Parts: sequence; structure tokens; C-alpha cells
Amino acid sequence: MTGIFALHRQYRGVSIMALAAMMLAGGAHAQTAPESAPAPQEAVPQAEQPSEALEQPGDIVVTGSRIIASGFTAPTPTTVIGEEQIAANAQPNIFNTIAQLPSLQGSTGTSTGTFSTSSGLQGLSSFSLRGLQPIRTLTLLDGQRVVGANVTGVPDVSLFPQLLIKRVDIVNGGASATYGSDAVGGVVNFITDTRFKGFKANLQGGITTYGDNAQVLAQAAWGGALFDDKLHLVVSGEYAHDQGVGPGDFGTDLAGKRDWYRASTLLNTGQANNGLPQFVYGDYAQPYQYARYGLINNGPLQGIAFDVNGAPYNFNYGSGGAPLGNGRVSNCYPGNSFCVGGDLSGAPGSGASLVSALQRVTGFGRIGYDFAENNEVYVTFSAAQVKTNNQPSPGYGRPNLTVQCANPFLPQLVRDRCTSAGITSFNFGTSNGNFPIRGSIPIDANIASSAASRANSAWAGATGITTPITSTAPPFPTSM
Repeated sequence: MTGIFALHRQYRGVSIMALAAMMLAGGAHAQTAPESAPAPQEAVPQAEQPSEALEQPGDIVVTGSRIIASGFTAPTPTTVIGEEQIAANAQPNIFNTIAQLPSLQGSTGTSTGTFSTSSGLQGLSSFSLRGLQPIRTLTLLDGQRVVGANVTGVPDVSLFPQLLIKRVDIVNGGASATYGSDAVGGVVNFITDTRFKGFKANLQGGITTYGDNAQVLAQAAWGGALFDDKLHLVVSGEYAHDQGVGPGDFGTDLAGKRDWYRASTLLNTGQANNGLPQFVYGDYAQPYQYARYGLINNGPLQGIAFDVNGAPYNFNYGSGGAPLGNGRVSNCYPGNSFCVGGDLSGAPGSGASLVSALQRVTGFGRIGYDFAENNEVYVTFSAAQVKTNNQPSPGYGRPNLTVQCANPFLPQLVRDRCTSAGITSFNFGTSNGNFPIRGSIPIDANIASSAASRANSAWAGATGITTPITSTAPPFPTSM
């Protein structure tokens, strides 16, 4: 009440001052003849005044309401990728589109782990937020956990119904408090269009400028509604085949006549106190402890190499080097046993696949019934299979093998050299370029690694709104 009384006192003071001013003004006007006052005009009733606004009713459209979701209004930092952005990127696998985000640069894919067979990640399309490994990034489909495609429980995004995906929400902050320890890095949630009506299909293909990694993608989806738009049916099917990029040969050779590989290596001079850098980065590094089909790398016979038929020849060292008989080579880098240039055919680094081949077949269906407003029961089923293969590194440097001079498979020239030098064995290094040699497989054949993941799943649930949605709701719709 104090504030109201003060306001009244303030108004009273203003009124007294205004009255005094009017009295002074009236005294001044008494000395002059008053002018004729204008005739008063008849006031027009407000009801009779025309109003165009009232006569032209229209709908008010708030454009902001067309925005489906925004990462700025979510309770946690969220990145939203819409259907138009996904279509504009035109990737045969939606994983390749989403993995372009900077926060997902540690994700796996067809170009990850192609040099090995035992990691279990060959061809596996799984996300890794902030480089915390896929096992710490939770991947959801319509807010639901999906069947794992790996022994660690990591899902394969290639198994998802990609044509029906409406948007992708990425929670960049840790969400382990809500979802558990598998969401320490964050959450990636794929939202499908459960109200899709009509038919759509997609057919695309492509090939690289090198004539490899041919890609074929065929997708189709149908959706409809029955019983006064209460029963919703959605089905989709997809087939995709990515040829991949195969391996090159040993040395600096790459698939498809690619010429960018330089066999770059950090060379160790072995000198740490001469005022010069100990490590030097250089191209065309040559390992001088082994060769493609074998090299004697120590002792009086050091420098004798063997070709594919087992015939001996003098190895061509880089850097103008010559064998010293003690395992080292002049003019080269003894810290990690490299020369520069020379015979690079024994380096196995370029013999692995650059991109794994990938083939996926998926089928998806969903039936939902709205038994009340904003309340639905649904059944979802999914069947998918992904096959992938790659060639790992075709060889591996083995510099510390011992061969006896009495070995009957040695050429007579080498056995004679052993007799002249007075030795009974020598140290031998090879990158196993002649494997495999079993059966009728060609001697230069490469061993390929293949893997397959299959997921058949079905789940049922219900969603509904029983209380008003507030800003404290979780980032994704919950389901029962």
C-alpha cells in the first residue's frame, strides 16, 4: 500500500502545479479579445467507423513453429541434421554424411583398419564422439537402443533404414547421467519418419576417376494410413554395394595408378649430441634389414638378396650405401635401419586396401496405432545384413631370422660363400612377399579378410504425452 499512496501523492502534486499554470494563462488572455471558437463537430460513433482489418480476417502463421528441432533450445548441446541436408550430401551410406562432423572424426568406417584382420572394425560403420571410441558413443534408432554388430555391443549404422531417416540428433556433451556409461562421449539418435505417406525410391551409382570403388544404391519406401488416419504403416528396403579400393603392390605402388604414396618415414640419425636434429622426416624410406623375398642382413654375406625364384643378387641400397658386415649400412640411418631410395620393393606399407568393399541389404517395417490424441502403440521389425572384405598388409618385416648354411633349399652359390667365409648360419630378413604358397594359389596372391554382420530384431512399445512438455524434458522422446 505504501507504493500506491506515494503514487497518489505524486499525482496530486502534479495536479496542483497544472492548475496554477492554467490560472496564470487565463489572466494573460483576459487582456486580448477572445477568438471565435471553432464549431464543435459531431462525434461519429466508433461502431460506425469502417474497419478493413475486421472485414478481412486471415490466418496468422508463425514461421518459427516450422522448425522441427533446434540444438540451441535443447537442454544439452545438440547438433541437428535434417532430411534436406542428408539428401544434398548424396552419400550411398548415411554414415559417411554424419561422420563429416568435426566431433565425429574418430569414427570407424570402410577406410578404417584396412591393414589388419584382428581388430574387428573392418567395414564397421560406428560413431566415436570426441575420439572416445565407439563403445563410449551411444547410437539410437528412434530413441531405442539397437542390436550390436560387434562383440563389444557397438551397432553398425549400415543396418539402419536410411531412406526413412528424417533427421539425426547428435548430443555433443556427455550424456552418461541419463543413458549410462556407453554415452560418455555423447548420443547419436536417428529419427525415422513414422508418419510417411506415399512412395519414394532412390537409385544412384558412381565410380572414381581411377576406375574403382564403383557404388550402386537402390532404395524404396512406402507409407500409408488407415482408419481415419489412426493406423500408420511404413515399410522400406535397401540394397547397396560399394566395390572399395583394393591394395597396391609392395613398395610405393597403389591401386588404380595412384601416385601420391611416398613411403614417408621419420628417420633416426642415432646422434643426439652433435647439434643437429636427431630425427629427420624423409620420403622414399627403404628398410635395409629385409627385402621382399629375403635379404642377408648381417655378417660376411650381408647384402645378398633373393628374387621371387630364390636366385641371389646384390641388393640395391639407397643413400649410396654399402653393407658394413655388422648389420649396418654406410650413409644410411642406423637409428631405425632406413636408407633413402634404392630398392623399395620390400616395403609392405602400400599393399593394404585403401577402402573396404561393403555390401548391405536392409528391410524395415513399422505399424503404429493412435488410440488417443498424442498416444500411440506400435510394433517395429528390422532385418539387415552387411558384408565387408579387405586385404590387410600382405607382408610383415621379419628381420631376425636365422638360416643354416646347410639348408638344402639354398642356392649352391650361397652355400659356397658360407664355406669360404667359414660360417654355418647367417641372419636373414624378409617381408614375406612369397606367401601364401599352399596348393595352386599363385605365389604373389594376397590374403583377403572378410567379415559379416547380421541383425534381425523386433520390438514393440507405446508413446504418449500425459503431462505438459517442459524444458526439463530429456533431449529425445521417451518410450515405454
